[in-house]
Amino acid sequence: MSVFERMTSGLAKSREKFKESMNVLLGRGPELDEGFWDDLEETLILSDIGGAASMDIVESLREKSTRLALPDAYAVLDLLSDEIQGTFASGGDEVLGGDEAIVLFVGINGTGKTTTVGKIANEAAKAGRKVILGSADTFRAAAIEQLEIWAQRADVPVVTRERGSDPASVCFETIERAEEVGADLVLIDTAGRLHTSDDLMRELEKVVAVTKKRANVPVYTVLVIDATTGQNGLQQAREFDRALHLDALIVTKLDGSAKGGISLAISHELGLPIIKIGVGESIDDLRDFDPSQFVRALIGDFEEADLVEDAPEDAALESAPEGEAAPAAPCAEGQPHSDAGADGGSTELQPRSEGVDVLRKAASIQEGADASLADEAPKMSWAEFVEMDDARKAAEPAKKHFWEKW
Repeated sequence: MSVFERMTSGLAKSREKFKESMNVLLGRGPELDEGFWDDLEETLILSDIGGAASMDIVESLREKSTRLALPDAYAVLDLLSDEIQGTFASGGDEVLGGDEAIVLFVGINGTGKTTTVGKIANEAAKAGRKVILGSADTFRAAAIEQLEIWAQRADVPVVTRERGSDPASVCFETIERAEEVGADLVLIDTAGRLHTSDDLMRELEKVVAVTKKRANVPVYTVLVIDATTGQNGLQQAREFDRALHLDALIVTKLDGSAKGGISLAISHELGLPIIKIGVGESIDDLRDFDPSQFVRALIGDFEEADLVEDAPEDAALESAPEGEAAPAAPCAEGQPHSDAGADGGSTELQPRSEGVDVLRKAASIQEGADASLADEAPKMSWAEFVEMDDARKAAEPAKKHFWEKW
């Protein structure tokens, strides 16, 4: 299963919730009135995109609808996907882009920091970079052993100290070891901190400050956040950014989240670029973030063809005036209406379709021009007509309304 397929599967609940809201929104009609804009903003907020991001998206779409003279709600929704993509903060390439760097991974308990560090180490080592890991999570049980296992999988060295040691001292020692071996990428795992605990946050501030003071290369602080936390994740990000001045964001567990829209809310409100996303537990399941793929997985695809109703299968029937023969002119396909007889004359003209014949007979019966045609008219009971009409409807392809795509 590809990364996009996993992300699409994981965001299925978010996508279905969005589609249901869009069905309700479009069910009120295509008019671009105040009610439409209010309902659109509410739909985006209910998709966990966040109040600030939703407001900015709606205001931008409102401005474009006026400037481009968009005719209705459907034309506005054509621009929605691109507008959401443009709301994500850009940048972040320098964090893991290839230059020498020290990256500190922070976040609350259980977001997947240690696993993320191991996956990035594996990816960077395969790319030819010289990587070293630091286990500054000296509080959680088995955290050091877990990082050592990931280091073995990625075939990179790791600096550890006994459990209960000062995490800032681990960072200091890791930087010294990196300078000794000539490592160009230092990845440091920190202990999970509750953003509501002032003491723990101050301790984390000390870790970051010591690292930046000792380092001779750029130091980046990256928040690892669990996509399943929803709006609580936004508050976490606010507190970590206030204390540590974050540089980037990594979103994990997108393969099983019904609240993936929170990624956009955090990125937009705090101006943090998303540099990686986690879509599984395998060592290769941490991938670069693609805004277009994320939006497709969150709200679904949209194709212009869905706006076009299926054309009717039968062309409009034509009938000649009563008492006149149909002209011997080519039909729409360029074929003559009659065949020449053996003696060079023309045989009796045949109608182009059975429908024309039926209309002619019906007209003759109604006007009484030829009473004998009444006997030739097909006899059909009401039950037979209903059966024939049901069979015709069953054979026709189902037509979809525009909003059923969402």
